[in-house]
Amino acid sequence: MRRLFRLAVLSALAAGLASPALAGPAPGRFVHPADTNKDQKVSKAEWVASGESADGFRAADADRDGFVIGPEFANWFMKKEGIGPFQSSSAPKPPSPVNRLVER
Repeated sequence: MRRLFRLAVLSALAAGLASPALAGPAPGRFVHPADTNKDQKVSKAEWVASGESADGFRAADADRDGFVIGPEFANWFMKKEGIGPFQSSSAPKPPSPVNRLVER
């Protein structure tokens, strides 16, 4: 089930990245295997039934409305996997312009 879950996530992300409108959410439906009632959002019950943890649901439900929708899911997954702008916090940060002036 986890393999199917990961495949669905990667497919959804690939479809979103291929979208010409990269500034906003990908057009179309949020399709995810955990969305068993096909309402384009995943409830906590659907999330847990798919094999994911309740803690993962709390982390993904950014607006705390009790559902995970497409953009929330994509952000949660990318952060969890270290993809995109959510790089590991252990990576060295570039010096700020102010620090560079002070160092000269």
